[in-house]
Amino acid sequence: MTGVSIYLEIQSAVESDNAVAMTTDRGSWTFREILIAAERFCETVLNRRADSAPVVACMSDAAARVIVTLACDLAEVPLVHADPAAQTWSCGLLVCDDLTDQPESGQEWELPSTPRLWVHCRPQPQWPLGTLGKAHIFLTSGSTGVPSAIVRLADAVLADAHRVAGALGYRPGARVLVSAPAFHAYGFNYGLIAPLLYRMPVHYCDPQAIPSRLARGVRDHEAELLVGLPSQYRLIADSTDHGLTGGFESLTRAVSAGAPLSARTRSVIGARREFALYNCYGSSEAGAVTLGVATEEQAADDAGPPLPGVEVSLAQATDPGQHAELLIRGSSLAAGYVGAGGLVPLRDAEGWYRTGDLGEIRDGRLHLLGRCRNLINVAGKKVSPLQIERVLADHPAVADVQVTALADDVRGQIPVARVVPLGDVTVSQLVEWCRQRLASYEMPRRIELVPGLPRSATGKILDIGMGRS
Repeated sequence: MTGVSIYLEIQSAVESDNAVAMTTDRGSWTFREILIAAERFCETVLNRRADSAPVVACMSDAAARVIVTLACDLAEVPLVHADPAAQTWSCGLLVCDDLTDQPESGQEWELPSTPRLWVHCRPQPQWPLGTLGKAHIFLTSGSTGVPSAIVRLADAVLADAHRVAGALGYRPGARVLVSAPAFHAYGFNYGLIAPLLYRMPVHYCDPQAIPSRLARGVRDHEAELLVGLPSQYRLIADSTDHGLTGGFESLTRAVSAGAPLSARTRSVIGARREFALYNCYGSSEAGAVTLGVATEEQAADDAGPPLPGVEVSLAQATDPGQHAELLIRGSSLAAGYVGAGGLVPLRDAEGWYRTGDLGEIRDGRLHLLGRCRNLINVAGKKVSPLQIERVLADHPAVADVQVTALADDVRGQIPVARVVPLGDVTVSQLVEWCRQRLASYEMPRRIELVPGLPRSATGKILDIGMGRS
């Protein structure tokens, strides 16, 4: 158990501050009100929680989530950050801010403070992590759709928040607009914990917000920083192309994480917007690894230099001529995963985390070249779907793209692509575009034009497969 306290560190920064800290669709709360509500809810947690059971935060309101977060830290109780739109965690002390679709069984009551919270006592199987205290469990599916429960301790959360704040220039009084889900490590660290640590007022809006709503939020709250999703920046780039440019004048910087930014998004925003667009490479397991301004000139695979305090290395490639797996070591690494028998460690004996990403390190900068498990084996040749996606995404009439493997009786696997067109484009034109930029074995053997691609709450494209050839 870590002795570091998120609650105490935030308390020392904002305890006597009566300025507004958070604004959501349900109201506004000062820094002091948040601390008081957290202290009161801490008593509820200690009185109602079963021994060793986690608390499960299943709420859409960001202020409610941060109050529960600080309360659980103060009570030294593990907290599961659940997506309110998904039933992904079935045991523990469920805390929600909306009774819709919640189970009727068990006792419930209203916390006598704002925002309004309800607590459900749920059947509690044996908690596999025992007495692990100030742990934050994030449920992430990556691109596979299979959830993993990642355990981040308080010291890793704080290290990541301070590292991000330093890279993005967080400072007291600077206003932030957050449109990233707070149940994900990205929105949680960038949009909840770091702003509180640096006494920055935050306005929260729906992660599904379209550019016009984001622009209105930026304008109404005079935000200097936008914490958003890659899909939102793609839409902002589209609206810029159509002459919709107003509302972002107060922004000096915006940040994206969860998926790569397309070359077109970087180009359009870089050329026509006044704010700097930062792109983060990281994960729920590692926290922020790189964080720098995304430019049109930057190569698509260039993630930038590691942040201070983050070490990177490469594992030995398993096959000659193949790229190596990227290793990460640093203070913001998660402790491990929730397994049936308890905590499954994330790091090896020397403290390295195997990211599953293929990469290179050139002149101190990380270059990401695909995923180890996603390589497509075309008649013995290893093909990165990411490389094909980048080529197709560079086409001016392509808005979005996904490349996956298709089973093939002759070659074992072949690459196939789904493309969301931005303008008039034919499959033949896309095939010719690829032929000029890819090796013959990298060529997608099927290109399907689709109206959209399925995405997770954080903007990652979900892999739904395409069967056989």
